[in-house]
Amino acid sequence: MEKLNLKNAAAFGNAAFTRLDRAEALYEELVERLYAIGEDIANRIELPERVADALIKAAQEHVGRRNGYRLAEKALTTAYRIVAKIAPADNARLITIYKLLGHVCCRQGKHREAMKYNALALLLQVNPQPISLRSGL
Repeated sequence: MEKLNLKNAAAFGNAAFTRLDRAEALYEELVERLYAIGEDIANRIELPERVADALIKAAQEHVGRRNGYRLAEKALTTAYRIVAKIAPADNARLITIYKLLGHVCCRQGKHREAMKYNALALLLQVNPQPISLRSGL
């Protein structure tokens, strides 16, 4: 029976985690660039609402991933800027964005921001008039 060399096993494990961390960092960088491009594209296409919807869906997917909350927050803030610009009275989208931002911020320990976003979502549900948000997004 072959002896287990703990030094080699630890080195192999560390190298594997390092490669995984690098791959995740590269993935996050690419996604952030895509979101920035998405906002620019939304300003040039006929139906920018679809870009906003895709960003909301992407954020929902990121919430299920390990360490996906930062990317979800980026996607949601980009979606918010698109919706606020093209359809500020679209309460359904804004409520969805605010609720998800509240959840994402809470999971990241940003409780004050989470409370603000949840309050805005509730306010829009109760009083469906557009809200001007200068201090937030």
